[in-house]
Amino acid sequence: MNGPLLHLACAFLLATLPAAAIPNSVLGAINDEQSPLDGTDVTDDLLGPQLWAGNAALPGKWRDEGTIGTATLSHLVARPKLFGRDVILLRAIHRDDRLESLEATFVDAGSYFGYFNEKLPEGLTRRQARDEVQRRLATRQAAFETLYQETLTALETSIARHTGDDRPREQTLGRNRTLRAEPRQWTKDGFSIRLLAAHPRLIRVTLQPADSTPRDWLDRSLAETTPRHRAADLATRVQRLPDGTVQLDRLQPIAQGNTPYCGLNSLGMAARYFGLHLDEDWLAAAGGFQNTGSADGSNMLRLYNAVAAEAGFQLTRDNQLDLPGIRRAIDSGFPVIVWRRFSHDRNTLHDRFLRDFRRNPAAVLPDPNDPAERATWPNDEAPLHASVVTGYHADRKELLFLESWSGKDVPRRMRLEELAATTYLCFIFKP
Repeated sequence: MNGPLLHLACAFLLATLPAAAIPNSVLGAINDEQSPLDGTDVTDDLLGPQLWAGNAALPGKWRDEGTIGTATLSHLVARPKLFGRDVILLRAIHRDDRLESLEATFVDAGSYFGYFNEKLPEGLTRRQARDEVQRRLATRQAAFETLYQETLTALETSIARHTGDDRPREQTLGRNRTLRAEPRQWTKDGFSIRLLAAHPRLIRVTLQPADSTPRDWLDRSLAETTPRHRAADLATRVQRLPDGTVQLDRLQPIAQGNTPYCGLNSLGMAARYFGLHLDEDWLAAAGGFQNTGSADGSNMLRLYNAVAAEAGFQLTRDNQLDLPGIRRAIDSGFPVIVWRRFSHDRNTLHDRFLRDFRRNPAAVLPDPNDPAERATWPNDEAPLHASVVTGYHADRKELLFLESWSGKDVPRRMRLEELAATTYLCFIFKP
């Protein structure tokens, strides 16, 4: 099993979801909500000393994204301009109620290409269909390359003009070679502007005081801790409920949106839980994703190992569900990622059971030993999907899991027999 197969399957999964079931992405929510800041250049507001001194508020409406370490994340529900260029996503990091940094994404191949699901004319031969797909994809790739280069040149010029600094310093961010980034940094009056350009995927600018610029992905509150101490802290997040449920606390979904990123978003959920400031967009760049609307050419397995190493933990992989390993991981405070076969009907059933269970804790899932029930489970030809296992109930033989879909922050439940029968790869993080 490899990354391209998983993400091609995730693309197919999203392409075949009913319209009402398509997950809501952060960018979709921003695009759907009009704001007075749309198209407004906010450069002077965001570089103003009063803002960073804590004497002025951020402009506009902001939506919470959760926490990493002791930092809280939020994003602006608007599409402003910064340094004269359109911003796709503006994210803020606060700590102790003080603004620590602002992160502006200008170009992102994930949101630009989405998943490739072009509708082709009827009557084409297989070769004609392939050639037409390649032609359309090449057109979009050329347009994206132009956007990338124009944006990069404009930002370099504008940042140099604002700072009066025409010799930015090369920086490094991250310890593991796979995840290492090499932004350039301009400084002025104790303030820094970092430009991260990962050709041909991502352009991102970070604003922050020069004395707080990080050198790795780990949250600054954890910088002086050892992996052993961080593992001990994760163990305190294990909740043992009176009904026998064992589950992890503070593990938050990252909305997948209209991209074939289920494996990346699931990994991003685990990374943030471990205290790493990583998101699916940089993971895609670090993993070598190409601009094809799929994961062709990427190396997902290396990326998973890199995230574990960056957090100071280990990762084991099995081509079947390792139930004892899952229970040991959850008991220690560690999530588990499974790549599994997916079914829309089963997804609906698990949604419905979550509602039933919340109303009636005595509710049970269908008997997995019933041949008719097993016949509804997805088979080897079903699309693949990635989910995060966050808990279990031993007596009920249930596993709790989260999806990389917004609005799914309450774990659902699946019989371990079903998950065992549909899992293709099982990734277990451990101290």
